[in-house]
Amino acid sequence: MLYEKISYPHDFPINIQVLNVKDYPLHYHKDVELVYVLRGEIKLKNGYHDYILKEGDIFTNSGHEVHGLTATEKENTVAIIQISNRFFTRYFPSLTKSCFRTYANDDRHLQLDNLRRMLLRMMLDYYRKAFDYKSRCNFLMIEAIKYMNEKFNLFAFEDHVVVNFKNDDPIIVERMSRIINHIYANHASRLTLEDLAKMEHLSAYYISHLIREHIGINFQEFLCFARVEMSEIDLLGTDKKISAIAKNVGFSTTAYYEKYFEKWFGRSPQTHRDTFKSHILSDMNREQVESLADSDTITLLQQRLSMVRGQDQNPLAVNFNQIAVRIEPGKEPLASLRHRLEVSVTSDDLKVMGGRIWTALDALAPQKVIVIGLPDEDMEPLEDIASQLRSHGLSAAVAVRNGLNTVRASGSDSIAAFPYIFEKHFASSAPIPCVLRDQGDRDTVLKGTLSCLTSSLVPKPAMYAYQLLSYIDGDLLYSESPYFVIRSKDHGKDTYILLLMNFSEEISLLCARETSPFEADHVLGRYIDQTDLTFTLPLPAGRYSVMKYTFGNESNIFMYMSQLGFPEKHSFPTGWEHLLDTHPFVQGMSEDVNDTLDITLSARGAMAQVAVIQPE
Repeated sequence: MLYEKISYPHDFPINIQVLNVKDYPLHYHKDVELVYVLRGEIKLKNGYHDYILKEGDIFTNSGHEVHGLTATEKENTVAIIQISNRFFTRYFPSLTKSCFRTYANDDRHLQLDNLRRMLLRMMLDYYRKAFDYKSRCNFLMIEAIKYMNEKFNLFAFEDHVVVNFKNDDPIIVERMSRIINHIYANHASRLTLEDLAKMEHLSAYYISHLIREHIGINFQEFLCFARVEMSEIDLLGTDKKISAIAKNVGFSTTAYYEKYFEKWFGRSPQTHRDTFKSHILSDMNREQVESLADSDTITLLQQRLSMVRGQDQNPLAVNFNQIAVRIEPGKEPLASLRHRLEVSVTSDDLKVMGGRIWTALDALAPQKVIVIGLPDEDMEPLEDIASQLRSHGLSAAVAVRNGLNTVRASGSDSIAAFPYIFEKHFASSAPIPCVLRDQGDRDTVLKGTLSCLTSSLVPKPAMYAYQLLSYIDGDLLYSESPYFVIRSKDHGKDTYILLLMNFSEEISLLCARETSPFEADHVLGRYIDQTDLTFTLPLPAGRYSVMKYTFGNESNIFMYMSQLGFPEKHSFPTGWEHLLDTHPFVQGMSEDVNDTLDITLSARGAMAQVAVIQPE
């Protein structure tokens, strides 16, 4: 079965395997495949040529090319990335006609380094199964295909070896891409230089010159190369007669076919069939490969990304922070954490929220609720509110203040509230003051105050920061920027809380000074650093639930308003603002543990991620 059908699990259009390969027999498939050597070297047979791919080499098979992998004397680890043409042609309609060639004799090729980074980041997301990893992988693959279309969708010959096409002239690149694709699409027809000249509105002489100069062989040689290359599928995958195959791919005579086949493959078609017929992938001749454990794969990918990044001289490149933490068994705590919220509410809050106020307060789990009144306000209604709160089992008191709002900082409406609130209160034992809701005009959505809800009751990032603080109750085991580890008890079971805070100091300061929403948006948008954090957690054998919560710079009220250009007044249809999804992204899984559990948190840009682990 020369043809290998690729299956994509769970409708996910990318299939990635990281393998130690002993032998992967000859086969072909319709979808694009990338072979990325992560360690050592491997022999790759693709069409007529045998390549020795070394560490860092990437070979792209565009589909319908017979290829196979064989180990050399050196060890190897290879990433095989297959992408669904059916899915990605919706973004790239000509994907099935692509002629990607990423192999380059020069491993310092800058364009290849950029592709390496793209693929390594995508593979790390794939194996970490981080927040929204499928969407992120799809996005990164779209970017990689777009980049390959721009930089690697052509090839040339160097000493009869197919390599990446190197030319920076976009007009030449576009023209040669059309010519090569047209030759492959019509290789079985009576194609002439005049046909290409008519297509390009150039003279046949000039087209001949272009092909010779930029591809490295003349038109007739290239056409015959395409024909013999395309003939290999029928030659190895069927029992058709050599004469029939020659005719099917466009040769006028069998002798002419045999001449050019031997020129490129170094042997006659029949000898090639006899030599490789037993090396075809089949049920009786399966691939001999060994998969790497996910944790080993992640470590290797991190190492390779670090090496590529070390060569990057681009000052705009993302800063990557890769951390591995092994939690010591029986670790003595640094401190005991018990956060107590004191939530401020007003009579207007109860009037606007009605019964929803109890749901909001229950989510925050405050130790105390302070009913705030203005100096000239009648105290009796406030005492009634406090009495209602007490009847719901809450501790409540009345206080008089001049107002709830102090500094008007637009960062307070954004994800910047997360690091600001945590830095201010995480290690403190004092009660944490917390304002339930923005006061004032409900049509003004963003008011730049550090409260939990907008005036129209849409939760802000600060709501989840305060809520998370109120849930953290236990022993602090590690407190190293940017991560924290807490061990607590839940129904008598040891529960671990792992927290990653990926923010810059500039972001935290957005809540401490007057800032416009446009300035806050700019600061948040330009922070693109990534932190990858792997915890190794010693646990008794058993089954554990792992819940991950991701609080990011998307799907919050600030970003929704940013997309609308920060209008002064409410711009949502009446009632529709309550359908905005401002909740954290939540991901749950069950893990069987023998003695340790590896948990990876990954954050790019302004983001907080929390993992809660407990026995089932």
